[in-house]
Amino acid sequence: MPVFPTLFAGTIWQTNVTVIATIFLTGLIIFVVLRVGLARMDMRRPRGLQNLIEWAAEFATNMARETMPTEQSVNFILPLAFVMLLFLFVANWLGLIMSITVHFNPHISVWGLTPSDLAGSKGDIELFDSPTSNMSMALALAIMVWVISHARGLRHPKQWLRHFYSPSPLAVIEEITNPLTHGMRLYGNIFAGEALLGIMLRAPFALHWIPWQLPLIVLWLFYSGFVATIQAYVFSILMCLYVGNKSFEGHAHH
Repeated sequence: MPVFPTLFAGTIWQTNVTVIATIFLTGLIIFVVLRVGLARMDMRRPRGLQNLIEWAAEFATNMARETMPTEQSVNFILPLAFVMLLFLFVANWLGLIMSITVHFNPHISVWGLTPSDLAGSKGDIELFDSPTSNMSMALALAIMVWVISHARGLRHPKQWLRHFYSPSPLAVIEEITNPLTHGMRLYGNIFAGEALLGIMLRAPFALHWIPWQLPLIVLWLFYSGFVATIQAYVFSILMCLYVGNKSFEGHAHH
C-alpha cells in the first residue's frame, strides 16, 4: 500500500500532506484556466479557452435544469455544480498525468511515518497523486453534499420530515447510505485506475529490455481517463439530484 507524508501522525488531526497539496494545486489550475480564459473574452468571436469555459458552464446549467425542481433551486446549485464539475475533472486526472515517488530507508522515521509504515510500502513515499483517490477526501466531498442537501431541505421542516417515511420508512436507510455510496464510488474508480497503472509501470521488462507492458499502459491510460471524466460527471449530477430532491419549494420551472 502507498504511504504519504503525514502531519500530526497518531492523532485525530492526522493529515495527508499530499492530498492537501494536490487539492490546492487543483484549485490553482482551475483559477488560472478561468482567469486566462475570461481575460481574453470576446463576445463576438469566442475561441480557445473561452469556448471550453462556456461549454462547461452550459453543460453545468443543463445538468442543473434537468435535476432541480425550480429556477430558484437551479440558481442555488449552478455555481456549486460548475465548480464541482471542474474540480473533479482536474483532480481525477492529476494522478494519471504524473506520479512522484521517493524512496527512503524503511528502517528510519521520516515525514511523520514510522519504520512500520515504510516497511509496508518498501520505503516508497508518494508525493503526487489524485486527491480523489484518497478515501477520506472522497467521503468528505460526499458528506459535504449530504449536509448541503439537508440544510436546504430544512428550509421547509414539515416536508423535510415527511420525506423520511414517504413513500417508505426505508427512506431513512437510504439517507444514511447515500453519502457512503456517493463517496466510495468516486474513490473506488479513481484509486483502482491509478493502482493498476502503478503496477504496470513497475512491471519488469521482458528479457530486461522489451517494454511488453507499454501497449497495456497506453490502453489503460485512455480507459482510466475516460472513467475519470465520467466520474466527475456522475458525482456532480448525483449532487444535483440529492439537493434537488430536498428542494421542496416547487416541482416545475418558472
